[in-house]
Amino acid sequence: MERRKKGSGRITYVEDRKSPWRATVSDGRGKQKTRFFKMEKEAKAFLRDINADASKLKALTESGVTFAAFSQIFLDEKKKSNMKVLAYKALEDQVKRVCSFMGTAKLIDIDSDMVQQMVFTLAEQGYSESVMTKAKIAAFSVLKMAAAKHYINTVPVLNITIPRAKKQDDDRQVKKNWLRDDELALYEAECRRTYVPKKYTKYAGQTLMVHPAGYKLLFILHTGLRLGEALALTWTDYDEYSKTVMIDKNTVYADGEKITQMPKTESGERLIILNRQAVQDLECLRRQFDEQSREIEQRKVEELRQAELKYFGPEQKSAKLKIKEKYAAIEREHKYICGSSTFPYGSGGHSSTLQTHKKICKVIGLSHAVTVHGLRHTYVTHYYLHHKNDPDFDLATFSKSIGHSSIRTTMEIYAHLDMTQNRYIPRAMEDLKEF
Repeated sequence: MERRKKGSGRITYVEDRKSPWRATVSDGRGKQKTRFFKMEKEAKAFLRDINADASKLKALTESGVTFAAFSQIFLDEKKKSNMKVLAYKALEDQVKRVCSFMGTAKLIDIDSDMVQQMVFTLAEQGYSESVMTKAKIAAFSVLKMAAAKHYINTVPVLNITIPRAKKQDDDRQVKKNWLRDDELALYEAECRRTYVPKKYTKYAGQTLMVHPAGYKLLFILHTGLRLGEALALTWTDYDEYSKTVMIDKNTVYADGEKITQMPKTESGERLIILNRQAVQDLECLRRQFDEQSREIEQRKVEELRQAELKYFGPEQKSAKLKIKEKYAAIEREHKYICGSSTFPYGSGGHSSTLQTHKKICKVIGLSHAVTVHGLRHTYVTHYYLHHKNDPDFDLATFSKSIGHSSIRTTMEIYAHLDMTQNRYIPRAMEDLKEF
């Protein structure tokens, strides 16, 4: 048995157990904890964590336990719980926002009035209802953990009123964030537009895309995928026999770093059956992919040839090995359906796709702003309006295919568009119903 400092716990070996190493320690609140481990180093690590928490508790208690001080413990606990990177980043931002208002306040002094004042201040600064609600939830979550760890006796009751934002303006913006029939035709034509470069250029005589990411945007438009879902798709996710695509990952950015993770919710993981236009888009994207593969191979051959001319003996062998390793890594990353349009043709980026979309919208002269996510609204709206009366149309199945968690979500977002669309249908007197 290891000799340890008094109060820091003890480790003992218990025979005839699958996990024989027993760690026993009293935490900062006097509660005894016992855990069994297969290896001694695991038991020591457990004691170190408990003692570290006890040290933090003691330091915080002596300093008055402010909201900002405990929020760091809260975030550390959440980080250990294996939260998704983007979810943790969002939670961290919300906690920091709350700390900017009441970080210096002691936990025992925080009440409903203090949180309400924070919410009102956020409203005055122009923040949305969503941000105010998330800030309130973040504050409550920190206080709830503080009570669970006995930093405070009870969780204060937070009777908070969230001021109403300008909902009418938001609704108008949502209703405009999709392409009508005439706008849709112009958008599709511009995405497919080609040109022949002038003489004496590298690609003279070849037919090139005006917008290299055009078919990527068309694929998003014709499938209703979120941008992150489309950028994460690889060719192994597409089954040519059944004409289906498996959606089981999502590309996000956290602190400027691109990360591929599981969908945010279970409903985001789904199998979708492609329509004719989406399959045609994939065929064009496949041709681009094959052309990129040939270019990668040509570059590799050329660099190897240059290495043979420039180096000799062991230096030549080392240089060629580095080139092969470099292109092996490039080929491993060259697997995305909506990949980058520039060498080395890895995963596509959000910013380049957004820039291409804005450029296309400017060229066709849209009278209202439509975001890339508006292409998803366009798909759902047109599909719903064109197929809602089909005998085999099922709203529940359709809702699942677009990754909504419930039919209610689909109806709340898109049902009003059915009413809006009625304004664009000409009617004669004989088409009207009797009173």
